[in-house]
Amino acid sequence: MIEKVDFLVVENRAITKNLLKKFKIENKKIFTYNDHSNKAQRQNILEQLKSGLTGGIISDAGTPLICDPGYKLISELIIKDVKVISLPGPTAVVTALTGSGLPTDKFQFNGFLPKKDKELIAVLNKCANFSGTSVFYETPHRILDSLEIINQIFGFEANLCVAKELTKVHENYFRGSAKEILDKFNANKQVIKGEFVLLIHFEKTDQDYSIADKAYKKLKSKVPIKELSKIVSDLTGINKNLLYKRFLSFSQKS
Repeated sequence: MIEKVDFLVVENRAITKNLLKKFKIENKKIFTYNDHSNKAQRQNILEQLKSGLTGGIISDAGTPLICDPGYKLISELIIKDVKVISLPGPTAVVTALTGSGLPTDKFQFNGFLPKKDKELIAVLNKCANFSGTSVFYETPHRILDSLEIINQIFGFEANLCVAKELTKVHENYFRGSAKEILDKFNANKQVIKGEFVLLIHFEKTDQDYSIADKAYKKLKSKVPIKELSKIVSDLTGINKNLLYKRFLSFSQKS
């Protein structure tokens, strides 16, 4: 297919040239299109197509347009009545999902996890109300912080899989709670390299708060809420952050 098109739209010119060289494809016209591209560059590509040429979009890895700015170009081409043909290809989203061991009958892909903690927590809270599996991309320098936040807020209620370097030599899957995966990463910092897909599924279980609520009523005037949450968590096994939110709501009502 690459041989037949007149030009290519690519993320990185150097990577594409190496690919073309491997398949002995020479003198192919190349246009770079990435996060820094603008409307003028999209217009230039459109003019090439209007002149009768055919073009193709390829990505550095995975399926083109998944979590990259290529969709803006496609949207504009569709508006201008340019025929767009989509070809199936590898994508980390589905590859990670099918190998995760988490439910696959219903899932949502949310791109990269937010960098700011406040936004990250808001996204995770929405996912907690989603009945399927939520899939995210994550960077190696953020993966530990994100797992730590998930552990602090949701504990064992969140069932995770972190897929690393999919389809490559160092492919690996880490499954379990956020704490269990954190322990594995902290035990071997060498594994925190490469590209990660984080999948999360929240167990919909009805917690029995009867003992926790009794402890709150008896100790609320004697022990600060934060400390009380930890004590009751140790006694009941309920996540301390969930207890803190619950006890805090009780104190605000009284």
